Amino acid sequence: MKRLRLSAQIFILVASMIVLTLGVAFLLFDYQLKENLERAQGERVMGLAAVLADRSDIRRALEATPIVHDAGSALRQHIEVLRERLGVDFITVMDRDHLRLTHPDPNEVGRHFRGGDEGPALAGESYVSRSEGTLGVSIRGFAPVRAADGQVVGAVATGVTLSRVGLLLAEKRQVVLLGTLLLMLVGGLGAWWLARYIKRILLGFEPHQISQWVQERQALLASLHEGVLAIDAGGELSLINPAARELLAPVGAAPANGVPAATLAQLFGDGTPALNQRLTLNGRALIVNRVQIRARVRPRRRGRGGATDSAADGGAARVDETRGGGSVVTLRDRSEVNRLAEELTGVSRYAQALRASTHEFKNRLHVILGLVQLRDLGRLERYLHELDDTLIAPAAARVSGVKDPVLAGFLLAKGSEARERRIELEVELESDIPAAAEEEVCHLLVTIIGNLLENAFEAVAGRDERQVTLTLGLDAGALSLHVADSGCGMDAAQRGAVLEQGVSTKGEGRGYGLAMVRAHIDSRGGHLAIYSTPGRGTLVEVTLPYAVAPSWITDGVT
Repeated sequence: MKRLRLSAQIFILVASMIVLTLGVAFLLFDYQLKENLERAQGERVMGLAAVLADRSDIRRALEATPIVHDAGSALRQHIEVLRERLGVDFITVMDRDHLRLTHPDPNEVGRHFRGGDEGPALAGESYVSRSEGTLGVSIRGFAPVRAADGQVVGAVATGVTLSRVGLLLAEKRQVVLLGTLLLMLVGGLGAWWLARYIKRILLGFEPHQISQWVQERQALLASLHEGVLAIDAGGELSLINPAARELLAPVGAAPANGVPAATLAQLFGDGTPALNQRLTLNGRALIVNRVQIRARVRPRRRGRGGATDSAADGGAARVDETRGGGSVVTLRDRSEVNRLAEELTGVSRYAQALRASTHEFKNRLHVILGLVQLRDLGRLERYLHELDDTLIAPAAARVSGVKDPVLAGFLLAKGSEARERRIELEVELESDIPAAAEEEVCHLLVTIIGNLLENAFEAVAGRDERQVTLTLGLDAGALSLHVADSGCGMDAAQRGAVLEQGVSTKGEGRGYGLAMVRAHIDSRGGHLAIYSTPGRGTLVEVTLPYAVAPSWITDGVT
């Protein structure tokens, strides 16, 4: 079954309620109008009867002896003229014997009054009654006629039939009905406008779509590792996901339900857009991105089969620009971003070193293959001995004390890269380097050594003496790492600024490696020192806490 659109539902519901309400109101008003009209007519006819009962000609006619019951009497003629002028259906004068002196029908003059409700009037009362007479059911007003001595000598009855009241009611009802229909029309137009307005506010989407998207949004926000916050135009927090609660909580504390106003002010500021802004909150280093909510997209009408009506607007979504719609902020943990960047940098360094090692290995394979094809076995044997004596065995011996295969392989690969770049790389081990207890430390060392060796290689490039020395040692749970080069060195100003992010002696777009290395060393509780003299090279000393893997500890000795 096809689902009815929200706008149609709203229109039908509101229009139905308006029609129903106005219909019931019309019925109640019609009933009240009828009651009021009958009451007003009753008061009117009773007032007329009282006025007529005071007329002297009527009193004389009832005091005459004998009383004349004649249809052609002057009294009847005069009363009929008065009745026409007053707009009532009958004016009847009766004597104490209930006999009529006047009546609109001449044949009824002299006959007994019909209705049975005249008794109290002949007894001296004035009142309104409803009864059926010769003219039909009517509303009657009675008043007694008294002689000079106060005795009741007769009564006057005036009345209007219900048919006349119905005519008056129909006139009034027509006006009320026209007003009700006009109100229904206005209400229908209001319902149509309301449906259109709600449709526009909801961007043309249906409730089931919005419900589905809200559920999807909640699931998406909950799954995001980045923190997301949003404020509305009034500056009130309208959205926050679990990751944002964790990032905004103090280090070691449980996430709070709310966000302090001071924290919101720091995050959102004046609402101007910001990209990769650095901010420290509650002891956490954060990267903040902020955008304003300015645009609202009006979806295109959907045609049959759900296709959008893109022909009318050239296939482009129509955008209704709004201002001051609030802001959205995303948060990332800067330390985590730095860690990922460092891991990526370490992998890149490792891949670069392996590439150089692979290139060197391919060159040697080409030599070996050439000697094999020439069948010069003697020369091949000498070449293999030379490789083993001058390259393979010394290189393996230099890293034999490094027990972590990843770090050892990395150092061998860096040696190959150094030879390819015509740099003399010396690796000196002051002690054996067992594998670390944490695998992350190995990746950290690859990152640190890779950055420092790369800087050293670049420092000696173009120099006559291209020498780089890497020294590793382990003592009392601390790993010492020294990288010395024979480059051009640095003065005091350069040495003080080289650890700042974005500062480099090699041009723009550089200066991130050492800053990253220092940040990670500081996070581990280590120490970094740089010594350099212009024209004599540079020495970088690094000290890191180093926990040895349990498998490498025997009787307290590594």
